Amino acid sequence: MASPGKIELLAPAGTAACLKAACLAGADAIYLAGQRFGARAFAGNFDEKGLRWARRVTEALDKKLYVTLNTIVFEHEFKLLEEALDFYEILQPDALIIQDPGVAALIRRRKSRIPLHLSTQAAWFGQGGRKELADLNISRVILPRELSYEEICDLHKAYPDLELEAFVHGAMCYSISGRCFWSIALGSRSGNRGTCAQPCRREYQLNGKPENASCCFSPKDLRLISQIAQLRNSGLTSLKIEGRMKGPEYVYQTVRTYREALDQTGQPRPEMLDEVFSRAASTGFFAGPAAPEDWRTGTNVGREGALAATTTGNTSEGLVELKILQTLAPGDGVFWYNRGEKQGSRITWVKTDRKRPDFALVRGLPPGLKAGTEIRRSSQGSSENLESQWNRDWERRPVDLFWSGHDGTPLAVETIINEHPLRLETDETLQLAMNKGLEDGPLQEKFTVLGELFKTGRHVTARLSKGLHISGSALKRLKRNLVEYIYKLEQLPPPREKTSIAEMIIAAGENRQVDYSQHFSATQHPQIRLRVWNQSFPFLRDIHPDCWILPWNGDQSRADLVIHSKTSWWLAPVITRQHFETILEQLKPLDSGEFLCFGWEAFDLARLLPQLKFSLDWSFNTCNMAALDFIRSRGVEPILSREWKDERIPENLTAFRTSCAWNPLVSFSRFKSDFAPGKVIQNPHNDKFFQLPVGNGIIATFLEDIPASLTRHGNASLQIDIAISPQENPVQVAKDLNRMLAAFKAA
Repeated sequence: MASPGKIELLAPAGTAACLKAACLAGADAIYLAGQRFGARAFAGNFDEKGLRWARRVTEALDKKLYVTLNTIVFEHEFKLLEEALDFYEILQPDALIIQDPGVAALIRRRKSRIPLHLSTQAAWFGQGGRKELADLNISRVILPRELSYEEICDLHKAYPDLELEAFVHGAMCYSISGRCFWSIALGSRSGNRGTCAQPCRREYQLNGKPENASCCFSPKDLRLISQIAQLRNSGLTSLKIEGRMKGPEYVYQTVRTYREALDQTGQPRPEMLDEVFSRAASTGFFAGPAAPEDWRTGTNVGREGALAATTTGNTSEGLVELKILQTLAPGDGVFWYNRGEKQGSRITWVKTDRKRPDFALVRGLPPGLKAGTEIRRSSQGSSENLESQWNRDWERRPVDLFWSGHDGTPLAVETIINEHPLRLETDETLQLAMNKGLEDGPLQEKFTVLGELFKTGRHVTARLSKGLHISGSALKRLKRNLVEYIYKLEQLPPPREKTSIAEMIIAAGENRQVDYSQHFSATQHPQIRLRVWNQSFPFLRDIHPDCWILPWNGDQSRADLVIHSKTSWWLAPVITRQHFETILEQLKPLDSGEFLCFGWEAFDLARLLPQLKFSLDWSFNTCNMAALDFIRSRGVEPILSREWKDERIPENLTAFRTSCAWNPLVSFSRFKSDFAPGKVIQNPHNDKFFQLPVGNGIIATFLEDIPASLTRHGNASLQIDIAISPQENPVQVAKDLNRMLAAFKAA
């Protein structure tokens, strides 16, 4: 935990060079990933050797190290997950960042002492589930980017004992993190598995008209450098910079700029952030949801760079005259747009005009550029040489050595590695020194560097008598043995604390294979239920599933007039406390009913309203037995994730599958939309999309994709989501659904 009054500055590291840059720039903590289960699968990431190196560096520089395990994890991957956790128990990072409740439940069962941070991918808006976080040993939550400053402050007041972390800089997703299924719906790359194809950065046409094409789902990057003063008073523990896919120059410049702002060593300098990778930037949701023209990037979804100059239209002997807005130097990389095409080069020579200091002649640009063309700098030729600032000694883990001995006894050295005590003695005895004793220099000279990976942090000689001597060869043998044992102990996890035989027996029992048999039944009767996304549903009277799931609008009477079969309800996503209290007041008078929730609010509603039944939507991403078992233990019924493929789901599992949908949902977003009802958006591959409001300011986006049939898997039950496109005839939809239902029941 950051010390009171100090906010942690947390930096990304996709490579070793980025970690060095973060340390040099003044980050308090670094987050990175191993080779598996990280939400940036295309970053460089770190193998086991690299992770050990990162741990040594962060310990040597007194910085925190957080390792991400922030993807959803499928049941068949738990063996690989256990192997990763075995290594992290040895590594002992300062925290693991997790998304999946099943992963947290496994770590708790292993009695790990590594702190857990809940990823922004878990979409915890603070309106439920606080008890579940505590029971899963989660000490910090990385908040969704969709929260405003006021909402963050309210969460700190509501949960003063919970560490809160928020993003302040970097890329924004169109969807709520962890609630995007766009990429996986169009192919095999999943945003919840670290392989997002970024469909929100693509160009889309409105109603199929090329002249209406735009990057209408592409958000500007988040940049809160000018809001640092307010954030200091927000109650946040940590300010996080996004960018594990970006290079060391980006990490260094961004961290240094925020470091200066946090330390108040000068005025915030937003322009410094333009020098490294940056799209058009905004303050995101800091002041609440913004209008579309304020959050969209426009046609340029990539790097914008810093506006450095504009062309005057004058040229001379291959030189181009510029009106200078920011100093340019030889080696600077620049780009510009020529008839809509992005072009770039590098400045090779600059000559300023003394009489007109705002103008300069440069070499490196084509002479035919029109007057007024904006020249943007993408990199500085005089960028700081980060490698030259790096001290190789920082890559050695500090080890404290405790020395003891008296005249006539062996020299002893003691230390602790990963909480394992180590004591070694020389094979010779100490004698009175003719000159200076061991404490006056020989120990420091011989034991400063301990092999390639370690160094001495402190020499503690309080228990070593003064004025003693031992041969150099004895010290050499002692050092060789010490280094050998330190290397061996580094490979071991810390010992588990068991203070009694009874506790050891209990721990052994808890670590056995968990019995999930209560979640299976070979005799269950397959059920089929239909969830309707549209707010109006005139076609329902002609279809007869086992259960309908209809939108909750405060009462049940409307549906009772239309259908007479079993009905349950889906609740609008809960983002704020007002949303939660409104739903709670609406449901309190009810004696019975079943309700489908989108997020963590399900746990608190189930506790407060025991007469009602609550389930968690498939978008909560339940995709392993540990998560299912934990959720059911809280009195809530999970619907299986749509990403958990049918062939991977254990046979006879008593839970609803969601592999089939009529126009599947691909995104939940809090960004405001200006698409009129009935509009269809199309990408260059002719995939068509439409949007529906789902309540509390959340917009859902759907892909037009109708299933040919309903696939039956043994006696498994099925939930089918239905969203009627503006181009569809509800009567025909009812006929097609009836045909599919009849075939499913007859199978």
